[in-house]
Amino acid sequence: MITDIGNVCERVVHHFRQCHACFLEANYDEKMLEEGGYPIFLKNRIRGGHGHISNAQALELFLKHRPQFMSHLLLSHLSKHNNCPKLVEDLFRKHAGTTNIIVASRYNETEVFTISQTSQEWQADSPTITESVQLRFSFS
Repeated sequence: MITDIGNVCERVVHHFRQCHACFLEANYDEKMLEEGGYPIFLKNRIRGGHGHISNAQALELFLKHRPQFMSHLLLSHLSKHNNCPKLVEDLFRKHAGTTNIIVASRYNETEVFTISQTSQEWQADSPTITESVQLRFSFS
């Protein structure tokens, strides 16, 4: 789960590269924030590197550091006033490859996702053992 980090540092990159699935903030669209009705002090706080990350920052992390085995990316914590779920979905889907892109709703639970890994991804000389985890996210 990567949210409210303000900017993408090396620690975030390190952990992101190990994710089979990630819950990643894509809080705001830079143009919508700039043209929106928030006062300038709030706009500066949001984009100031100590709070939220933008769609562009989240996409850059995904494009540069996505592991080949990442099966799911759940985009979350979208601003109600400075982002649009369809915009985020379209932005990430065109670069998704084999990764399932899910935009988490602020109003409904997601479906249940099964995330699996094989031990061969971690140790090439060990037998294949599959572990599965089921995830469901709900927001209020």
